[in-house]
Amino acid sequence: MKQLIIVMGISGSGKSTFGKALAEKLGIPFLDADGFHPRENVMKMSRGIPLEDDDRWPWLASIGNYVIDSHRKKYVLACSALKQSYRDYLDQRTDNTYVYLKIDREEAINRMNKREGHFMKSDMVESQLATLEEPTQAIHLSASIELEEQLQEALKHLGDI
Repeated sequence: MKQLIIVMGISGSGKSTFGKALAEKLGIPFLDADGFHPRENVMKMSRGIPLEDDDRWPWLASIGNYVIDSHRKKYVLACSALKQSYRDYLDQRTDNTYVYLKIDREEAINRMNKREGHFMKSDMVESQLATLEEPTQAIHLSASIELEEQLQEALKHLGDI
């Protein structure tokens, strides 16, 4: 069965930065779920309109299909995976370990305001927080600590994955 280490959390939590660094440490490929959004989703979010479940299911399916069809066995995936139902869906096809980057509202907004060239804007943080169902089955890390410290903590928990 394919294995994913899914780095999850709201926008601005550092999923992509952490995910790329973790993938490099583990020597496995990195995927960013943002790259799997259909154009309609990106346009919607660019206009500050939150995605609904009907927008997210095809997106999640495209991620799962890519991983299943790939010749690779393991990936690190940066994916918001905000609801338990989304995580349950991803868990149907792959063996997943979740790393949850927890961030507070103010810091997320501050980080988002500093971003350049990303379709998600800081006004979407509220909708992401409203949608978020914090995972119980995950490695919980503070998004506020230094990247190297996050990596060390995650690697302690990941063991031989």
